[in-house]
Amino acid sequence: MTTDNTRRSVLLIGKSQLVLDESIAGLRELGYRTEATNEFDDITGRFDVKAIDLVVFGGQVPADRKAELREEFAAINPGIIFVQGLAGIPGLIINQVRGAFAAGQQDPTHALTYAPDDRSIQLTLADPADVKVTLWWQTAFVAPDPKSDSLLLLDDMLAGGDHAIPVPDHVPPKAAFASVEIDAAIYAFSIATVQDPSRN
Repeated sequence: MTTDNTRRSVLLIGKSQLVLDESIAGLRELGYRTEATNEFDDITGRFDVKAIDLVVFGGQVPADRKAELREEFAAINPGIIFVQGLAGIPGLIINQVRGAFAAGQQDPTHALTYAPDDRSIQLTLADPADVKVTLWWQTAFVAPDPKSDSLLLLDDMLAGGDHAIPVPDHVPPKAAFASVEIDAAIYAFSIATVQDPSRN
């Protein structure tokens, strides 16, 4: 836990209480002040938006309601950070929150991409760096609770230069994501190559 985290407040808005509960537990363990709701009405009346630093929207929040909430929140707290959750996977949500707070640490020279043809995560390091790669994927979806799995693919110091990190065959081509930590920066993105109908 860091003293920085204890001063940061997060609000999670999503449909699955199971995902919300697990995400809250993980974020609080890291020191974030975290609240959540699966009710999308009167959020500004139920939460102190002025005290919230970051809001995560789950994929099941309707697009029109999400747009309204963004306007309502920004009018009350112009500095609030908005994050669109990639999937209902608690560990991935936690890394998205961490990455959003550490956005200033991201380095565009890392040239981080996913190459679908050979299913590899490719990155370029200007200097040696600590790199941690975690894969996340949904295994089942029975509304509103998705089930998921994860794999710590790499946690090592890498030399400067170009690297290609292959994604194992057992990781499915749909509803799959990666989070890559390079020193203090965290990047989260989809590695899916097949559209998942449950995300529509």
